[in-house]
Amino acid sequence: MKLGVSSFTFPWAIGGIEPEHPVVMSAFELLERAHDLKADVLQIADNLPIGELAEAELLKLKAQADSYAIALEVGTRGNKSENIENFLRIAQLLSSPILRVVIDSKGHEPAIPEIVQLLKPFEAKFKQAQIKLAIENHDRLTCAEFNEIIDQVGSDWVGICLDTVNSLGAVEAPNTVIPALAPRAINVHMKDFEIVRTNGQMGFTVRGTALGEGRLDIAEVIAAVGGTKREITAVIELWTPRQDSYEATVALENDWAKISVTNLRKSIGS
Repeated sequence: MKLGVSSFTFPWAIGGIEPEHPVVMSAFELLERAHDLKADVLQIADNLPIGELAEAELLKLKAQADSYAIALEVGTRGNKSENIENFLRIAQLLSSPILRVVIDSKGHEPAIPEIVQLLKPFEAKFKQAQIKLAIENHDRLTCAEFNEIIDQVGSDWVGICLDTVNSLGAVEAPNTVIPALAPRAINVHMKDFEIVRTNGQMGFTVRGTALGEGRLDIAEVIAAVGGTKREITAVIELWTPRQDSYEATVALENDWAKISVTNLRKSIGS
């Protein structure tokens, strides 16, 4: 198992969450963060748009990552054909073994038949490139629906990017999600959380924590996906809550990244 960080380890520093703080961090700057943290893998997802980078810039990024002995993984959002085509090309340029995809994009939340219809024609191209499609469990679809998609599209080239917390949005907790999706997992998003009472004790709030500081059983996740000896990446993502200022939020995010890497490294023995 390899330790990874992601563009979603630093979403506040990258920007784009708030209109007054647009995307400001480049892929090269994110790579430096990964190098500082001694990560094995850097996963660049849809919050840091590399889809518009020229081929020369992508190759320069790969060369820098190679010099650091950091493997790159590529992620995108949306399963329309032109987007999958473009990011499969980018995954090939960056030697990413997977293409992680969140199915839904703005204005497009396809039903299962459309999802299958859009993805199935890419089977030969992914197999030829020796890249696997890693569909991330997100909050609209249930675990049963994700497994149905994979069964229909083809489990020999499509798997799950197992996010430990996203499916709370589909009213499915980690103790349901992990056993249901772990057998199909080809990538893991290690995201920790806590559940606290709201003010006045009227309901609950789900909020992020540094990895190892919340309710997630890291050892259980590792065991479920095949253990530390399996060739799979465990990528840290953070739901850092907004602080009193943007600067304080970014500072907390950086602290949590360091804590999370330390705790994950202890868990996988790297």
